[in-house]
Parts: sequence; structure tokens; C-alpha cells
Amino acid sequence: MEIQSKIRIKDIAERAGVSVGTVDRVIHGRNNVSKLALEKVQKVLDEINYVPNHYASALASNKTHKFVSILPLHEEDSYWARVETGLIEGVSRFNDFKISFKIFHYDPFNDESFKVECENIFAAEPDAVIIGPIFNHNIMASFTKRLDEKQIPFALLDSNWSEFNARTFYGQDSIRSGEFAGRIMLMAAGNAPKQIALFKVLGEGRVASRQQMNREVGFREYMKARCPECEIKEVPLFAYDKQGMKDIMRKFFTENPDIRFGLSFNSSIHIIADFLRTEMPEHEHVTLLGYDAVAANVECIKNGSTDFLIAQHPHDQGLNCFRTMFNSCVLHMQQKRDHYMAIELLMKENIDFYKD
Repeated sequence: MEIQSKIRIKDIAERAGVSVGTVDRVIHGRNNVSKLALEKVQKVLDEINYVPNHYASALASNKTHKFVSILPLHEEDSYWARVETGLIEGVSRFNDFKISFKIFHYDPFNDESFKVECENIFAAEPDAVIIGPIFNHNIMASFTKRLDEKQIPFALLDSNWSEFNARTFYGQDSIRSGEFAGRIMLMAAGNAPKQIALFKVLGEGRVASRQQMNREVGFREYMKARCPECEIKEVPLFAYDKQGMKDIMRKFFTENPDIRFGLSFNSSIHIIADFLRTEMPEHEHVTLLGYDAVAANVECIKNGSTDFLIAQHPHDQGLNCFRTMFNSCVLHMQQKRDHYMAIELLMKENIDFYKD
């Protein structure tokens, strides 16, 4: 195999008959290059099969690249906590470069808190933004429009909004994820359940994300097509009222003693499982399906109070999302727009082998 010797920008300029500055502008995609000069340089680049050294160019730059992220407020062991650790690890992997990174947090049930943090982000004058989106479409549309106007690239985590001009997205296909949950519940119920309880943790009268909403859409469509006679019984649980949640669940299971199947589309299935295990131990087993391998849910799988978890590697979402944005914004490398995470089913028999 012949190994080509190092080609300098000066060499390319001489072969193309243009200045070194012109070659530099072409290689880095800058303006102020005539059509004729562009054609001359590009011909030489094609002849030598030139591959730009993105890392060397970025390292030679004196610029500090300012990344920021806006994520929902979260507990220490939660889906979003793991996303956050993934983002931070992503930053640490590129510590040879001049990078600053700051995370802003908002209340997922409070639209005004998101707006406040958005203003803080603009005040920080970032070069790139990674967004854990709020539920409200109009607020997201306004935020992303301002980012576009200021030519600030952004990424989406967890919830995909195809109508927005995101550089990249990392998360599950939420509709397909809901369909998958429907199939698992039907299989567990022998394909003929009469009732399934849907536990919805709400704040300000709604779920926290579009991801949860779309999972429910996929689930309902799947059930309607394959088991239309099954009744989906919604159980609203209010996030800021712990005792109230217990009262609602006690009333629900007392009034519906024949319920044998239930699910939740966020990380909260441990709330239902722990309630049944500790408050109503005499109740016949309810087959439960939830999302995310957070510690509380994993413990419920291990003690048998929850049967299934659907996992999606939140740490990897954060890590790879940052890496993609780094490649796009710092190294100026073309990146894929949509990255759909695996839809993985965890049970007692394989929970010990799940690594995030």
C-alpha cells in the first residue's frame, strides 16, 4: 500500500495557482472565494484525495466553544440524571479543546420556568444548545425560532420534533415504543385482557413530556387494532401530592379488584409497585410494565413487584448527543439528524446484565 506524504496548504495553493488564503477559505467552507478559484482548488483536492484534519484545525483555533444544555429538574437517580452524566462525560472526552459547558434546569410542569431559563441561555451567548424539550409546542417553537435567527445550532434529547431545525436528535421512537409496550402487555395477558390500568403522573394537569404522550398514542393505537374490547382505565396521579397518590391508588384498586395489568409511560412504575407491595399486600399480583432502569424500578423488578421495564440507555443518549454536536459545531463534520435508541425489554432474568 502506498502511503501519501503529508500535503501542505502551500502545496495545494501552488498546484491550483491561487493564494494560501484562498485554499484555507475553500477547505473551511468560508465565503469570499470566486467561482473560478473554487473550481481550481477543488480540482486539486479531488486529485490528491484530500481529507481535512478536522481535529488539528480545531485544536489550532483559539476559540472557546460555549455549549449549554437545558434539562428538566430531576432527582438524583432518574432518567434525566443519567442523561446529564452522559453529557458531562461527553464534555470530558474533549478536554483537549477549549470548551465551556453549563446546564440550565427547568420545572417540566411549569412553562414559565422554561421561559426564564431560555432567557438565561441567550444571555450566556452559547455556540450550541442541547435541549430536553418542554411539553408546550408553542414555547418550543418560539425558542427554536430564536435560536435559528441567531444561527445557534441545537440538538433535541428524548422528544423528537421533526418540524424544528435540530442538528440532531437522540431518543426512542416514542410511537413504536408505545406499540411495543402494547404487545408485551397483550402477550402477558394471553392476548385477551379485559382491562388494563394506565397510571399517569401529572403536574399542572398533564404529563411532563411529548415522549410520554406519544408512547400513549402508540399504545392505544396498538390496543385498538388488536384488542379493541380491552378497556384502558386511566389513573391520574399528581406528582406534588404523595399522600394523594396513595389515596387515589387505594380507591382505584379497592373499586377495581379484578385489575391484573397496569403500566406507566415514565419512570414512576415503582410508585405503583411499592404501594401494592406495602399498602395492599393482600391484593392479587398485578402485572406491571414501566420505563427506565432507575434504581427504584430495578429494585421492584428484583423483588417481583414489577414485571417489565422498557429501557433506552439515557447515559448513552447524553454522551452521544454531545459528541455529535461537538463533531458538527467544532469539527464541522456532517452528522446524521435522527438517532433512535434501542427499545429494550428488561425482566428479572436479565436485569443484572443491563448496562447503561
